[in-house]
Amino acid sequence: MGFFDAPVSGMDTFQQMMNIIGNNISNSNTVGFKASEVNFADMLSQTIKSGSGGPASGATGIGGTNPQQVGLGVTLGSVNPVFTQGSLTQTGTPSDMAIDGSGFIAVSNVQSPTSASQIFYTRAGDFQVDSNGNLVTPNGYYVLGQTTAPSATQASSTFPNKAINILDASGSPQQYTVGNNGQVSITNGATPTYWIPIANFPNPDGLEKIGNNLYAAPTGGNTGNVMYGQAASGNFGAINQGFLESSNVDLTKELSNMLIAQTGYSSNSKVISTQNQMFQSLLQNV
Repeated sequence: MGFFDAPVSGMDTFQQMMNIIGNNISNSNTVGFKASEVNFADMLSQTIKSGSGGPASGATGIGGTNPQQVGLGVTLGSVNPVFTQGSLTQTGTPSDMAIDGSGFIAVSNVQSPTSASQIFYTRAGDFQVDSNGNLVTPNGYYVLGQTTAPSATQASSTFPNKAINILDASGSPQQYTVGNNGQVSITNGATPTYWIPIANFPNPDGLEKIGNNLYAAPTGGNTGNVMYGQAASGNFGAINQGFLESSNVDLTKELSNMLIAQTGYSSNSKVISTQNQMFQSLLQNV
């Protein structure tokens, strides 16, 4: 019945809050993971009586009255990623890279993407080298770069379209270094030097998580236009080779929020129980 709407919506919303908290906690050790935070919003209220204005100055009549409204419950207002910097941990592994600052590294499921829809974004730099010498994510997505240096003063909407490869002409793997500015230098001079640009968005909160530490910027979404720039310049973060960015989950905060969610869920359950008792009492007296 209608009088159960508010507490039922409360239980459902606090359960969703608990799910988000649980996901944050379970990913507290995930490389490059960004926690999510939840905000509630009240649902449409039922107007019992509309408000009315009072009489004009000097006129007769009763004064103005405020509207009388009864809330119908609560719903999720927003679920936002928290893009604060995670701590950097040194690993010494050449293929590991951490971004210190804002931005993302572009990756793709094809070696030479031809459209922006084939590009995804990550903060998790636990890369590895595959059997063909390509730098890839743990799921096989190619780390994208370009053979010309991105501008350090002017961002560009042109996406990188080269899978970074560290094999020489004979197919032998080479040692490589990655500078803070994203320049990938291969020891064999015959192998071209790559640059890893950093991708930034006007509104990174508009990115969609698609799993495996990847984000997508869907066409028509709310991210704004992606811009690429040279790492360690302007608003583009620096790349640290041999480091990984830790999850930014604050376990103390999450455990505190869990208690809030648990209390909210239990309280709404108690409201339903009390209302049910009142309803049963009413039926017995009819």
